[in-house]
Amino acid sequence: MKNETESPFGNPRFLAALAITFISLWGWQYYMNQKYPQQKIKASESSMPTPAVTEAPAATQKSPAEASLQAATAAATQVEFSNENTSFSVSSNGLGFSNFTVKEYKDREGQFIKYDPTTPMFALLYKNQPVQFTVTKKSDTEYFGEATVDGKKLTRTLTYDLKTMAIQSEINFESGIDALQIKMEQKKVVAKSTNFLMPSFEHQDFIYINEGKTHSEAISTVKAGEGIVKTAVGVEMAGITTQYFTTAFLNKSDFLPSITQKVEGEHAYLLIDYDLKNVSSKKLNQTFYIGAKKTEVLAAIDSKFEELLNYGIFGFISKPLLKLLKLMHGLLGNWGLAIIGMTIIVRGFLLPFNVISFKSAQAMQRIKPQMDAVREKYKNDPMRLNKETMALMKEQKANPISGCLPMLVQIPIFFALWRAISSSVELYQQPFFGWITDLSSHDSFFILPILMGITMFLQQKLTPSTMDPMQAKILSFMPIIFSLFMITLPSGLTLYNFISALFGVIQQYFLLKQTKTAALTPA
Repeated sequence: MKNETESPFGNPRFLAALAITFISLWGWQYYMNQKYPQQKIKASESSMPTPAVTEAPAATQKSPAEASLQAATAAATQVEFSNENTSFSVSSNGLGFSNFTVKEYKDREGQFIKYDPTTPMFALLYKNQPVQFTVTKKSDTEYFGEATVDGKKLTRTLTYDLKTMAIQSEINFESGIDALQIKMEQKKVVAKSTNFLMPSFEHQDFIYINEGKTHSEAISTVKAGEGIVKTAVGVEMAGITTQYFTTAFLNKSDFLPSITQKVEGEHAYLLIDYDLKNVSSKKLNQTFYIGAKKTEVLAAIDSKFEELLNYGIFGFISKPLLKLLKLMHGLLGNWGLAIIGMTIIVRGFLLPFNVISFKSAQAMQRIKPQMDAVREKYKNDPMRLNKETMALMKEQKANPISGCLPMLVQIPIFFALWRAISSSVELYQQPFFGWITDLSSHDSFFILPILMGITMFLQQKLTPSTMDPMQAKILSFMPIIFSLFMITLPSGLTLYNFISALFGVIQQYFLLKQTKTAALTPA
């Protein structure tokens, strides 16, 4: 007879399943918090220059540098460019880009993606101030600037690539110029929700490569009133990225610059520093990019730009899954159908693991009476109980850990898909059908999370179990918790989970049917 006062946490299978489930919910958020710790600084600790142009009340006294720069900005000449993909103005103020608009995509409010920083994007700075150029338009896509700083001549040429939308920059300078900077800026993205059950997948990060390794620093987790200032040396590539878009820099010079990453107020700044004191070269080359993080485009510009996608620790899974997803889209012509097709293939790959899990669950169910008898017999001798339990499971070829094998495999796939779907512009604002008009946004009517919860519940009911009523009751809440967790996540990810759970229900049905048929067949 079973001991009725026995704790439900004495079952190894139950403990493993419970632990894995909760790790899948809390683990990712914990990892992100550890990887991107929030840092507080005082305003006096900032080593990077204050943004050159600031909004201030009329009564506020401006410094001479601010007043001078504001006057220069107001007097800057602009050379305009526009086509069906982009539009921008090349400013004499640093020969950077003002009013840069990406016309291929629109934001959640239906407006074109636009960058209009306080200092022109990729502006060239000398002694923390934009160099004032005389601008010549050599062609529709080539712009030449000439300037004199401290009596030294300095020129810059910008060439815009119509195909990749990349910008090539060449800077030539005379001896005596000991340092130059290039400035990038974005408005800080604030996550709409930091609640565990309703997480936001919106994010903004600094991404950079040095010493052959990719690093990231979170921007969107920096609280209002706080900031960060971090530096790195020997940088090959750097950028400020959001979910789907980026402003990025790639060094093409003979030597590497250092960078300063700064979050202050409502803006994020990236300053690229070239120390020219001990270099023989009198030329600097860079590649810049402003636009969507589209895999093919980034790869066409340079393979290092692919690191801007930042799929995280499961990137080795995200990348092939995204390739599979694109293959399915090429065959089916709809991203929602592509997700369904990819899900079926992934579940087909996992099928052998699920069969092992099913057989293990059946074996555990079959020996449950014997297990209960062993627990009752050795309830006062924990060591002997453990020994006899292990011997019984070995004799009957029942392994509770193998029952958790599919979940152990599916958790990395889930998080890899999370990053792939929430960071891949291919799914951005792509419709499925009916009420699902954007696979990168949450289901406004919560239909998919509810359907997913129902199918998870059915799958749970069809799975053989040795749990007592108390254990089963605890785990029965997991479909509800998981459904709540998916409410604010992309509907594309929820679609994957729903189809995956539906596949699991069908799989369990046929496995149970096969088992009953085998049981009724004479030996």
